[in-house]
Amino acid sequence: MAQLIDVTLRDGGYVNRFDFSLEAAKHIVSGLQKAGVDWIEIGYRNGPAKGTTGLGMTAATDDDYIAALKEFTPLSNLVVMFHPDNIQVEDLQSLKRLGVSLVRVCIRQDCLEEGLDTIRACKRIGLFTSANFVRITYFTSQELRQMTQKAEEAGADIVYFADSNGHLVPDQVKSIATILKSTLTIPVGFHAHNNLSLGLANTVAALELGVDWIDSSLRGMGRSGGNLATEVYAAYIERCFGVKNLKLVEVMEAAEFVQDKVLLSEHCTTPMIKDILFGLMNFSTDLKQSIMDASREYNVNWKQLAYRIGINSSNKITSEGIAFTASQISKNNIELQHM
Repeated sequence: MAQLIDVTLRDGGYVNRFDFSLEAAKHIVSGLQKAGVDWIEIGYRNGPAKGTTGLGMTAATDDDYIAALKEFTPLSNLVVMFHPDNIQVEDLQSLKRLGVSLVRVCIRQDCLEEGLDTIRACKRIGLFTSANFVRITYFTSQELRQMTQKAEEAGADIVYFADSNGHLVPDQVKSIATILKSTLTIPVGFHAHNNLSLGLANTVAALELGVDWIDSSLRGMGRSGGNLATEVYAAYIERCFGVKNLKLVEVMEAAEFVQDKVLLSEHCTTPMIKDILFGLMNFSTDLKQSIMDASREYNVNWKQLAYRIGINSSNKITSEGIAFTASQISKNNIELQHM
């Protein structure tokens, strides 16, 4: 089976503003280690794209936090993610010194060169490095080939493709996996989001095409529609293949801890309405605030606004374009009222 990275402490941070206590982080890492999860992502170094302001411990992933988890669970392979513009050489040196097993560099279309430079810096220091291409649904097939090949040439040990918007369906996952597996000589990974409740189906499609690494999180805790749930994946591979390299009871225990002690409420495993619509329309969650603001300003239904933008727009959606569409919907609604 593919290597599995649990991303609860990193991607799950989007649910609780990265506000995990150290004790909760230790409990999660310990539970995952007992369950046989070999790779555990513990947070962002120096924050997600917009930094750490107002966010909790796993948005910073500082030296003390890494050292505490490493001492507590010395057998775990700890993983740290970062954005190229948030990282310095000194950070990379610290991650190496602290024994981080894998670093993951976020790469978007508009920051390829910065990402490649960061990969090269990681390899000079001797870090096992993954190039994580985010918002993969914005890439053309040609861009996929060219950009991922450049990442391999820069020294990446793994190339990941992330369905950040939760827009992919299984056939599209297979198409992307086929391109990457035929283009690259290094392992390929897939990160699913569950906006359309296809996290497991898309992951299975990736595995069928020979993808080497996959991601999941306890209770599916993650950005937007959430991720493939670690406990669901563990149950699936045991049910379908009899594979028991993950200890199902221990995975369930770890998931129950996240449910009861971190989420503190009955977390809805069905994606929220916004997440479903945004996944369908291939929207980044970065657009959510602009759409909600425009819907209030022009007194239009946000779902109608998002749907109209999605069926009429390319990937280059601006706040001005959102406002214009909202104004047109408002105008049309007023005209209908007076007919």
